[in-house]
Amino acid sequence: MGDAIVIRGISKTYRSGGETVNALDSVSLAIREGEIFGLLGPNGAGKTSLISILAGILAPDAGYAEVVGLNCSKEAKKAQEVLNVVSGFTGVIYSLSVEEALMYYALLYNVRDAKKKIASVIKLVRLENARHLEADDLSSGMKQRYQIAKALLSDPCVLILDEPTVGLDVESAITIRDIVKRLRKEGRTILLTTHNLFEAEELCDRMAFINHGKILATGTVDELKERLVRKRTIEINCSDSQEVVERLSKIKGVNATVKSGRLALVSVDSYARMKDIMAALAGVKSEIYNLSALEPTLEETYLRIINNKAGKRGARGATGKEEGLIE
Repeated sequence: MGDAIVIRGISKTYRSGGETVNALDSVSLAIREGEIFGLLGPNGAGKTSLISILAGILAPDAGYAEVVGLNCSKEAKKAQEVLNVVSGFTGVIYSLSVEEALMYYALLYNVRDAKKKIASVIKLVRLENARHLEADDLSSGMKQRYQIAKALLSDPCVLILDEPTVGLDVESAITIRDIVKRLRKEGRTILLTTHNLFEAEELCDRMAFINHGKILATGTVDELKERLVRKRTIEINCSDSQEVVERLSKIKGVNATVKSGRLALVSVDSYARMKDIMAALAGVKSEIYNLSALEPTLEETYLRIINNKAGKRGARGATGKEEGLIE
């Protein structure tokens, strides 16, 4: 598969309060066809500016963006025909039913066989029982499903979901995530912005962390965690943690400490040391009940990068490759 979205060296500045603000600073990304790609960062990180450039609303000061080979600035109209945006902050048309509002947008999009298409998208987002309700009377979760249905009328191969579950209750958010998974099965490429790290981990094939207009790190969840973990930590549940620590501390590359009477924490510079650890544990009198690897959560990974504890290295290069952060 090729790349559905290509972003190369995009920079964008604004004037605010007499100062120049770098909204985007040499941003480069490649998003593959058919994947869900997450863009995570705090407010003001540059997410909205990047989306606006992809949608052809803003022109970059430098660099370029392409959607399925179409330049988002020079070929904005054509690019907009293959891309659509759903925002969690968008309202609905007053006094029109769901079906009537979708017919209005179908006419704007010049949709062929509009009635059939409307019936199809209403079914996909599970609004069959609400088709005759006024769009403004829908619950927040139903309004968001309506917004997705509206975006799908143009049959975009690239869909941008900007905070699609913001402000929704748990049940509504689960429904939206299920719809997103179905869209991926259809082969659509999805760019997802979210503050919900659980959502990102559940949905995204890959993701990028952005802050102050820079891409700090890119990769799968496991790759991002791996790049931040210099040492692995193993928790050993046993009957005598002191004996276990004394035995394991003699192994090169292993640092063992007592957490409690029954728990020992063991840091290793490589999982290749596990063979030595297992051999050492076979010789202790203490009973060994359980061994488990302690991995960082996505939240911990995100905070370390965004707070620049680990992200300072990745920020030197727009792709993050200088320190091995994967694009």
